Amino acid sequence: MSANSQTRKHFTYKEQVSRSITWGHYFIFINILLSCLLGYGYVYAAPPTSDFLSFIYLHVSWLGHMSFLTVVAYLVLFFPLAFIGNYRLYRVLAVAIASILHSILLFDLKIFLMVKVHLSVTALNLIVRELDFDTGLNYNFLFIAVPLVIALECVFAKVTTHSLYREHHPYFVRTVLIIVGSCFISSHLLHIWADATHYERITLLRSTFPVHYPMTAQSFLNNHGWFSDSATTPTNLTAYLDYPLSPITVEESHPALNVITINVNAWSYQNLNAEQTPQLMALAKQGYNFEQNYLLYEDELSNSFSANFGLPIKYSQAFYSTNTLPVMVSEMLRQDYVRRLIVSDISLQPLMTEPYALSQEGASNSAEIKPTVSAGATVNEENLSPEAARAQYYVQHLVQSTALRRNQLDLTLTAAQALAQALTEVRFFHDRAQRPFALTVVLNDLRQANALSKLRLEQALQQTQAKLKAQQPELSESELKEKAQAQVLQSLSSSENSLMAQTDVQVREQLNYERTLSTVDAAIGQFVAQLKQEGVLDNTVLIITSNEGNRTIAALGQRYERAQQHVPLLVFFPQRAAAQGSSSALTSSQDIYATIAHEVLNITSPLGNFTLGDTLRSLRSRDYLVADQEDALILVERRDNIIFVQDGASFIERDGVRLEVRPELESLIEATRDLNRFVQ
Repeated sequence: MSANSQTRKHFTYKEQVSRSITWGHYFIFINILLSCLLGYGYVYAAPPTSDFLSFIYLHVSWLGHMSFLTVVAYLVLFFPLAFIGNYRLYRVLAVAIASILHSILLFDLKIFLMVKVHLSVTALNLIVRELDFDTGLNYNFLFIAVPLVIALECVFAKVTTHSLYREHHPYFVRTVLIIVGSCFISSHLLHIWADATHYERITLLRSTFPVHYPMTAQSFLNNHGWFSDSATTPTNLTAYLDYPLSPITVEESHPALNVITINVNAWSYQNLNAEQTPQLMALAKQGYNFEQNYLLYEDELSNSFSANFGLPIKYSQAFYSTNTLPVMVSEMLRQDYVRRLIVSDISLQPLMTEPYALSQEGASNSAEIKPTVSAGATVNEENLSPEAARAQYYVQHLVQSTALRRNQLDLTLTAAQALAQALTEVRFFHDRAQRPFALTVVLNDLRQANALSKLRLEQALQQTQAKLKAQQPELSESELKEKAQAQVLQSLSSSENSLMAQTDVQVREQLNYERTLSTVDAAIGQFVAQLKQEGVLDNTVLIITSNEGNRTIAALGQRYERAQQHVPLLVFFPQRAAAQGSSSALTSSQDIYATIAHEVLNITSPLGNFTLGDTLRSLRSRDYLVADQEDALILVERRDNIIFVQDGASFIERDGVRLEVRPELESLIEATRDLNRFVQ
């Protein structure tokens, strides 16, 4: 029997426990330093600290909380194990447990770096279901990190064992413990003050470290920069934009295709039928008809950004302020595409906040692009490089297709005139220019019809009511309104009088809308027939959709009006890749961007590197679409809307009924992972 084993026999149970506890103290101290070192990864992944106080809080929380977790692990696991009375077995168990805990910490850190959530049952469910996208949430690093952690723990155990038999210098140990203890207390005091004073730059950081504070829907959204004043709010991502995620690759062997997009604004899916739109209905049977296409935003400007960038509106300010081109536009420039934009009835659009105007003329030469705007619009070209000027031109004048002030452009084209002008452009490039082109036609006639009809009837009612009030001042306001409506109805043409007498001015508005829609339908049918006859569609992708829903459809008082936001999407691919049919997959305008990038420009880079959309030819299965708003996050499912509101509440909208539900963090995690994909 060896001398060592004989020596071990001479230690009593009390001595074995005493040696184990003493060894455990030193072993845990070294692991506190290792935990703090690994925990600095959470500081790196935390929301940016925009002021000195939040910076101090983040770092004292890091030291205090990571050391606190290690101490808790010692009290719960290591200290009780010391009473097994076997010093050697205790050391083996301590090394094994420490290795497992630090491996779990590394696993949690990887999740937080990529998705900004900590390890939980919800996160594990997502991992089992392959929580991954093209840029790689993978755990191959564990094959290197875990053996390294085990080796370090073995070294720590050896160093700690030797330290038991040496003269100790506890000043360093005491100093470190005093520092981390002070940090722990200070971090909690700072958070108490911040919570009492609603200092969000600090309270936003409370979910940064594992097992710090329980995660809720509100804290999760705040931690991602939603609903707060931090530097990572959706309107201020300029300094943190990471786009595209990797270099773009293109397959050059394919011939260039043209793309024509027709946006019929104020048009919803229920208006696509054989009675109102026979031409468009016939076209829907000849190409791809995406029956579950939804707009993510209510206004045309936001939907235009989504279609031109393939990204949520939260990125708009970052792109505009940095003059960053979307991948689709920059690749069109490289491939010498010519872009044209033709808009009907611009002068009737409502006043927008962005004072940009559009030029119908694209650049005949991508290297010599000059901003051409009408009177009243200005473009600051001072100190701009040629690349920056080109970016400004496309971002401000082609992407922001509805950011117009009233009467800035002298264009009062009808839908038929706009399509006729578009046909002239197509013939030029198809027959003579021999260059690929991207033509966008925006038809605002439907919105014009609604606005004019409503405005005319409101003015008539006001004038009639004023006359009645002057003649018969004793009538009440309700009696004046009813009598004025009756007189207005009587003044309508006899062909409509019987119908109008049954309802009110809304019917008049609907009649005007249907007439205009019928005119637009006939014009589009004739336009597409001419394209087919001249062989243009043989090498052209044609897309017919809408960037604004029909607001005359009765609203249900929902946060997201599905009937209005449900718009048609018809896609026609060239005959050499002909296909037709209907698809019930959930789609949005972001998929149009992805389709053009993949099918037209032949970009072979993973779509997830530069867009949240997917190509319409090979859509992945989706459970929902994500619509981001200033004070809410909306998941548009096949039947319901799931709403996450700023105050942390969540509910489901179903057929006009609002149902309170518990926040489903699993869907929320997946949605925000995608929304924050291009944030550094």
